[in-house]
Amino acid sequence: MITATWKRGFERFHQADAQKVAEEIMAIGEAATPLQIVEKAKDVNSELHRCFTWDNDIAAAKWRLHEARTLVCHLVIQTGNDDEDAPEIRFFHRIDSGGYKQAELIFRREDEYQALLQQALADLQAFKRKYKNLQELDYILDLID
Repeated sequence: MITATWKRGFERFHQADAQKVAEEIMAIGEAATPLQIVEKAKDVNSELHRCFTWDNDIAAAKWRLHEARTLVCHLVIQTGNDDEDAPEIRFFHRIDSGGYKQAELIFRREDEYQALLQQALADLQAFKRKYKNLQELDYILDLID
């Protein structure tokens, strides 16, 4: 039997038992959609229920924060090239726990540029941890320090 636990450093769901949550999600079926998970979580006696914000005012405020993060991440710099293969360059980046800053400003400031490079490396390392069990990617993952 595989045992579930919560990721280290992510305290959001620690009030719920990870194993019970995983079992409830698996009970939905072979593949569970987010909608099915939320529906199951509506049962106040489920372990999943503890993982959600049920106060609609608080949930709405959290959703708007999520929307703000999403919209900032979907703004790209127009390169003047209408080609679909043209690279999309993010307009804003977030460095450390600060706010979002224009990429152009970051690229001009050495300390912020170095912080962005460190964040990019941390993202690559997270990608490596996430997909380390896929042997087909070994040649790519070996390039990440």
